[in-house]
Amino acid sequence: MAIFRRKFSDRDKKSFFTQLHTLICSGLDFSRAFGLLIECAEGAEKELYSRVFGRVVAGEELWRALGTEPVFTTMDCCVARIGEETGRLPEALDFLTTYYEKRDSRRRMIVSALSYPLITLSVAALVLVFMLLVVVPMFEQVYSRMGGELPGITMRIVEFSDRAPAVLLAISVAAVVFYVLKRLYGKSDSWQRVSSSLWLRTPLCARFVRKWQSARFCRIFHLLVSADVPMLEALSLMRGIVTFYPFRKSLEEAASEVERGGSLSDGLAHHESLYGKRLLVLLRVGEETNTLGRTLLSQADALDSELEHEVRQLNNIVEPLLILLVGAIVAFVLIAMYMPMFRLGMTIG
Repeated sequence: MAIFRRKFSDRDKKSFFTQLHTLICSGLDFSRAFGLLIECAEGAEKELYSRVFGRVVAGEELWRALGTEPVFTTMDCCVARIGEETGRLPEALDFLTTYYEKRDSRRRMIVSALSYPLITLSVAALVLVFMLLVVVPMFEQVYSRMGGELPGITMRIVEFSDRAPAVLLAISVAAVVFYVLKRLYGKSDSWQRVSSSLWLRTPLCARFVRKWQSARFCRIFHLLVSADVPMLEALSLMRGIVTFYPFRKSLEEAASEVERGGSLSDGLAHHESLYGKRLLVLLRVGEETNTLGRTLLSQADALDSELEHEVRQLNNIVEPLLILLVGAIVAFVLIAMYMPMFRLGMTIG
């Protein structure tokens, strides 16, 4: 199961929900549609679909059957539940198809945008480590035999080179400890509160995280509103779907406000830093004009477009800056190590 879980990607989910949606919309009953889906699948996917279908045949609802498989998220189950309980399963499946299609597309875009900077940073780190552990000690041995006092900048590089193994060991230990703690406490409120706070305080990440989470909120809440799910129940379902701590807490406050007779926009008004003033204003207008569903969908599309545009722009700026950074680091170390030779040449001259 663990091996299969790693292979069942967003693209696989999109394919699953797309095929099931197409078969149901073609007029086939659910059993026949799922049977054809199993017939077309192979290997581990066929086993997964068969297990889900077996539970449905045994009397379980589809969303509960999906929930027994770790490859399906809470959101998958909640959306399927909404579709079943409101009699709009095809619309729910279409939503999941679109959601995973956009998510896969966004992920490929981000991977494409970050691949070059990450490769550049990795190469820069490897070059720096090689110079500190191999090149600098070679120069140090040469200068120790020559005698004389080294320039201050060269001494600093030599001292840092001597401490480099300990620094690398400390970084490795910290990475292992972080991984273990995340595995143990990653789902706790304390961990999520601290990690989300760090994300939102990181200058380059905060804007992207807010827009991505806001777009996800708009898209999922649009489905709930379109399915005529009562506001309190919709907010309750959203709290089970949204995992990012500040947004989840904001939805809890919004639910309390709605329960007291207020509106969704009033409940979210204290979280302008998360959702943005424009979105909150449009939500209030959507509630007042009874067009909340359409407003949520349009804002989800707008935020997705803005996010994609900003990621591309950031990539265009970061690439040349990283090249300059790598060149500056290598040049700094080389100049520092060759400076004694320059001084010696000037003395002899």
